[in-house]
Amino acid sequence: MLVQRQVFTLPSFTTVSGRTLKDVRIGYETYGTLNAARDNAILICHYFAGTAHAAGKYDESDRLPGWWDSVIGPGKIFDTDRYFVICSDTLCCLPVFNGTTVTTGPATVDPDTGKPYGMDFPVIRYEDIVGVQKALVDSLGVAKLYAVAGPSAGGFQSLQWSVDYPDMVQRVVAVVTPGIGMEAQYLATSDYWVRPILNDPAYMNGQYELDKQPRQGLMEALRIATVSAMTEPTLRQLGNLDPADPENPPEKSILNEFKCAKMVGQMALASSMAMDANHYLYLVRAGQLFGIEEKLSKAKAKYLFVPVATDTIAVPAMSESAVTKMRVAGLRAECKIMQTPGGHMDGLTIVHMVKDEITAFLNSD
Repeated sequence: MLVQRQVFTLPSFTTVSGRTLKDVRIGYETYGTLNAARDNAILICHYFAGTAHAAGKYDESDRLPGWWDSVIGPGKIFDTDRYFVICSDTLCCLPVFNGTTVTTGPATVDPDTGKPYGMDFPVIRYEDIVGVQKALVDSLGVAKLYAVAGPSAGGFQSLQWSVDYPDMVQRVVAVVTPGIGMEAQYLATSDYWVRPILNDPAYMNGQYELDKQPRQGLMEALRIATVSAMTEPTLRQLGNLDPADPENPPEKSILNEFKCAKMVGQMALASSMAMDANHYLYLVRAGQLFGIEEKLSKAKAKYLFVPVATDTIAVPAMSESAVTKMRVAGLRAECKIMQTPGGHMDGLTIVHMVKDEITAFLNSD
């Protein structure tokens, strides 16, 4: 499936904090066809470090397809022979320098100054991310969403949609999502993820030049986040306890590395080259401010939570607690736990394992 990146521009957008941003731009992709009744649209929301490139390839020669290609396409869970699927870059999209992402955030130019916003960019919330997406969806002529779905932070977006625009959202599929609001453990974990950036001297309280990123801090932050999302079987595949360099084994010097640790570091460094440190911090803060429990009375959707049994970030108990609270609020909600070994990452890579369960949910009244 070959796809194209498109760009949506919003002349102005006012954030929850009251700041008005001009010329807000986000990239997006669509898959499938909007039907005549305009009632077959599904919005897919990307994970923390993701982008709008959820499925397909831009060119046949591309090494990999979009990040949720296993579930988006003809005959798949989000069947593009049946549904019109939309996915957008978010505000403060993390891989802002990857060459295809289109986003508005600290690393983009403020039209009023001609310079990057930097720390002058307002703190955003998921209400803001979803508000910009709502304008995009409206521009496509979609008045009702058959479903909103996404993994991890994409689940946060999906849940926010259901309470901010309840008349538009019929179904929510929240995969490996840490519940419906911030909890102390998740807050502490996400705070741990940002400390390497804040402690990097090159960060300069966020006033760094874009070409002088706090690279070491960003890389170490990504290393921590990556390991948090993996499990023993996954890490074992990266080299287990083998030495990174057989001629310089770890038992000879504390400066010598194990292979799995070095591989994680290389992955983090490679990812960091397309990212902006402030975007990372802004997205983490948006997650820390997330919470919809007080808005549940507004919701009209039905919900399916899909946690992974081995996930140490979005532990299944968070999804089970969310289901209980939703049912108390009179909403229809259910939970299907994936019994897989790969932890949080399984929510990105093998969701097709629960195709029957998600398809049944999408087909139900």
